[in-house]
Amino acid sequence: MQGSPTSINSLIGCIVLAAGSSRRFGSDKRLYHLPSGTGLLQQTLSNLRPLFVQRVLVLRSGDTELATRYGNDWQIVIAADAELGMGHSLAAAMSATRVWQGAVIALADMPWVLPATVGRVRDALTPGTLVVPMYQGQRGNPVGIGCEYFGRLASLQGDSGARQLMREFDARTLKLEIDDPGLIRDLDISPDQGILP
Repeated sequence: MQGSPTSINSLIGCIVLAAGSSRRFGSDKRLYHLPSGTGLLQQTLSNLRPLFVQRVLVLRSGDTELATRYGNDWQIVIAADAELGMGHSLAAAMSATRVWQGAVIALADMPWVLPATVGRVRDALTPGTLVVPMYQGQRGNPVGIGCEYFGRLASLQGDSGARQLMREFDARTLKLEIDDPGLIRDLDISPDQGILP
C-alpha cells in the first residue's frame, strides 16, 4: 500500500544514509545531476518523502548547505564519524528512532528504486522483522529493520552497515522478490570515467 503520510503507519520511519565521501566517484555524487536534470540526492529524497511521516537524513560534518536545504522535510542527523564507514552513519541515526517500530534504511545514491518497492518493504515491517528486497535473486536496497534490532544498529562500526545484521539473522529475514532492477542499481563511478550504471 502506498498513500499519503496521514494514511500510513507513522511509527515506521525512513533513514537515508547520505554521509559518504564519494571517493570512487571523484566528486560529491549527491549533487550529480541525473539526465532528468534533478540532483541525485534530491531525486532519492523526493521518491521517499511521500511514503513516510518520520524521515531522517544522515549527513556528514560540514554539510551545512544540504542540512539547510532539506531540514524542513527531514530530520537531520550529523554523523561525526562518517568517514570511518557506513556503520557509524547508521549508528548515529538511531538516536532519532526511539519511538519507531521499524526503519526503512535507504541509500542516497539509489534514486531508481520504485516507490512501490519501498512501500512493500515498509508494509512488511514489524518490530521483530528484517526485510530485504530481492531482484532476480540478488539482495537490494532499501532494507527494513524492526525496532527489536535497533540496539544492534546503534553499536555498529566500520563499513558493514546493516549487512552484518542481515547475515547473522539470515534465517529470520523476510526476502521479498520484487520486479524492480532499481533496487540493485546505484551510482558508484563517475560518468566522467566512462561508466554510468
